[in-house]
Amino acid sequence: MIKLSRMADYAILLVCKMSGDEKKVYSAHDLSIQTKLKITTVSKILTKLTKANVTASIRGVSGGYKLVKQAEDISLGNIIDIIDGKIALTVCVEEGEDHNCNLVSMCPSKSNWQIINNKVREALNSVSIEEMANPFTANFQYKKDMKNSLINKRMD
Repeated sequence: MIKLSRMADYAILLVCKMSGDEKKVYSAHDLSIQTKLKITTVSKILTKLTKANVTASIRGVSGGYKLVKQAEDISLGNIIDIIDGKIALTVCVEEGEDHNCNLVSMCPSKSNWQIINNKVREALNSVSIEEMANPFTANFQYKKDMKNSLINKRMD
């Protein structure tokens, strides 16, 4: 089963919550209460998002975290990469030489796995936090794109 980590799922939830008011500064405590996530989990995620320049840490009495980028400019793929690392469906498509399996020299499917992996990454990178935070809009756009795709295939 291909499955996102809980931390990546929670990070997407937090960024969606923060996208509701991109100028607002959110405390980790408030985000914890709003999302019902443990404060330690929220803090770990916000630290990673801040290191990756998705959020900024604001010091002081009324400090906290705010989005650095607009929700439409942050993709699901961005968040997953920050929390879990680059998506790799199989060992042979992981980045780096240390991740090649022993069968790579005789495996006929490696290039196909790379194509599939790239398509999954493209799909995740094509969905923005703005769309995730507003599912009706995203669903409408998806259906519109699918309808146009089917029409174009019929014309071919």
